[in-house]
Amino acid sequence: MDKKAFNKLLSGKKCVAVVCNQWGDTGKGKFVDLLSSWADIIIRGTGGANAGHTIVVNGQEFIFHLIPSGILHDTDGKVNVLGRSVAFDPRVVIEELDVLADNNVKVNNLKISHQAPLMLPWHIMIDRIGDKKQKIGTTGRGIGPLYSDFTARHSLFVNDIFNRDVFREKLVKFFEDKKRILSTIDKGVAKEVLNHPHLCNGAFFDEKDILNIDAIVDKYTGEFADRLKSYIIDLREYVDQALQDNKNILLEGAQGTLLSIDYGTTKYQTSSDCTIAGLAKGSGLKEQQVDYVFGITKAFYMTRVGNGPFPAEFGGSQSEEYCAKGITKDEEKDKYASQIDKLMESDDDFEIGVAVRLLGGEYGATTGRTRRNGWLDLVALKHAVKINGHNLSLTKVDVLDKFKQIKLCTHYKYTGPDIFYAGKNLKTGDTIDFFPRFSEILYHCQPIYKEFPGWQQDITKIENYKDLPKAIKDVVDFMEEYVGAQVDVISVGPDREQTIFKI
Repeated sequence: MDKKAFNKLLSGKKCVAVVCNQWGDTGKGKFVDLLSSWADIIIRGTGGANAGHTIVVNGQEFIFHLIPSGILHDTDGKVNVLGRSVAFDPRVVIEELDVLADNNVKVNNLKISHQAPLMLPWHIMIDRIGDKKQKIGTTGRGIGPLYSDFTARHSLFVNDIFNRDVFREKLVKFFEDKKRILSTIDKGVAKEVLNHPHLCNGAFFDEKDILNIDAIVDKYTGEFADRLKSYIIDLREYVDQALQDNKNILLEGAQGTLLSIDYGTTKYQTSSDCTIAGLAKGSGLKEQQVDYVFGITKAFYMTRVGNGPFPAEFGGSQSEEYCAKGITKDEEKDKYASQIDKLMESDDDFEIGVAVRLLGGEYGATTGRTRRNGWLDLVALKHAVKINGHNLSLTKVDVLDKFKQIKLCTHYKYTGPDIFYAGKNLKTGDTIDFFPRFSEILYHCQPIYKEFPGWQQDITKIENYKDLPKAIKDVVDFMEEYVGAQVDVISVGPDREQTIFKI
């Protein structure tokens, strides 16, 4: 890594953000780790325990879900913050603190916004029961139900658990509002769901009322409050003071723009805004206070976890159905690992997808699900760039080192029935170059590709942009012109040193 180029990119900047331009899983954690050396404060502003990132502690990998990726820099005096728009599950945070403590990592500088909406056993239970019926592909972490209550003004907040009487009063009122729904739930199903470790192994179950208010009050205002009280802050005041003190602030995004509740693929999305706007708001900042956005983009392929439209997917519906079966990494390796070279040259897009998944290690951090994958969709990327800004950071470029051919999706062919969309009449067979985020339309969009020759050489040791193969530069040039953006950073491997700055 060229440290001079790194410093040049950050020169004069006080607040930068790491945001995913796709469906998540793009390698944001590496950039947060890289930027943690520059930052004084790392803030995670959105999302919940449905977002996972891998942290290596004493040589061992752990999947963390809520604590920011920069937590390992706590010993260097770095402050990590959970922001005001994070779906805050106290059990998860305490569990992750315990993992760190068990591995001799002391956490002295964690901060938690007192305004973060509070995850309750109700939310997780309803999420798990509901997804059995709807098959949206949620992680069962309660995110959707929590944000639904938040927007409906039913939410409880982190600050409530430190005031027992207030918490109980609010909780009683909360469950009065839920009586009708509770009356429709099968108690046997509820008991089974509530026995899950994420719900304290049945501690909250009540034979009569399904959820035991006293047990919830005791756990939240007792153990949870005792463990977390020292970390609580007023985030807006804290950030304002940090800016006055000339501190460097790093905003850590979760999930991806194409999952955003405001801009993502409808129905098959998360319940928070994963864009720079949502991240800034959840971090106690205005969007214009962010000096630079690292728009993380996996290249030259992309992935998606769970259900939902994915026009450029390798193998289309076959891949979506295959990944929905929960095939594990080990199962796929046992069947296909010895055939990777053959799969890469296959005429079957599904088989190409298997090869890319194995080479890229594309298996969900939080869920363990096989990630769906496909060629890079520039139509979707152009949509994200308009939201997050024109600076791109490309990751996992090295995964495609051995491929003879690279494809980029530049247009869609609409194959559904005639339909009105945003002032346009879409007709069967139309070619479009915009991203219709309504899933019922996007499911009928077939990719149209532009093909490029592969570079077919190991790029993992290259340190300067000028030394990259011409084939990569040609694809980058086309990308930049098509989406109206500039590529500033290219990652050629998982290590922080395997980072090229194109400035």
